Amino acid sequence: MTQPDIFDDDAPWAEWLPELRLLLSAYSAVVDENAYTDTDEAPSKAMRSYLRMATYYPGRAFRASREILDVLKYGFDDEDVAFNLASMAPMITPPGRTREDCLIAMLPHLAAFTEGGEVAEPAVPETSWEWRERLPNLGNLLGGSFHQDVEAPHDVVLDGWVAAGAGGEHHETAAAAREIGELREICSDEVCVENAVVALGCSLMPPDGQTYIQWMDHIAERLNAHLEEVNYQLPTGRNPAYPPHDKRSAVQR
Repeated sequence: MTQPDIFDDDAPWAEWLPELRLLLSAYSAVVDENAYTDTDEAPSKAMRSYLRMATYYPGRAFRASREILDVLKYGFDDEDVAFNLASMAPMITPPGRTREDCLIAMLPHLAAFTEGGEVAEPAVPETSWEWRERLPNLGNLLGGSFHQDVEAPHDVVLDGWVAAGAGGEHHETAAAAREIGELREICSDEVCVENAVVALGCSLMPPDGQTYIQWMDHIAERLNAHLEEVNYQLPTGRNPAYPPHDKRSAVQR
């Protein structure tokens, strides 16, 4: 899972501005001064990415608006505001715009999304943040296991990731396999798949003789074979491979 249950305000780890943290992370995935470019007429690339992911998590954009209004109410110089923002992605603002200006420019797009039924136009993810949020379990596999320090054969690395997750009843394994199917639906060509794999944190090339498409298909086949071998069963309640309030946690039978 890529994030905690942000709606659980009573959790020991609960923070004051959890949704703003995620929103600023979405903006940090866009290069420097190109990030905070929202206008009254059009949302920025970062906002588009954020809103597409907000469709999976009802109430997310409303909560982001509320947290922005809290920050604007108390001001960036407020001790609690400054303390919380210090651990978030920094706001690199364009010339001539303050942080206040940038937060205010977000509000109309968040409000329009909420008032419009929390619907966004589908599109290929535009940032690494959106790819990781869109395919979180595949991102955990590729980013966490296939990095430049790994010297073992690819299939050995893959089997090690599956074995490490065995205590979780293989829900993440099943989700990663499904997300490869989603990746293949999103991307119709090799370049798109390669860009997605890199954005998901993978720093290794496919095994010799395989394209990125062939490698993803091979991983999916191997994951599904393992699930069949262990007689994998869907969870009876929410799928723990996703946060509780994420629509994708609803088990589809």
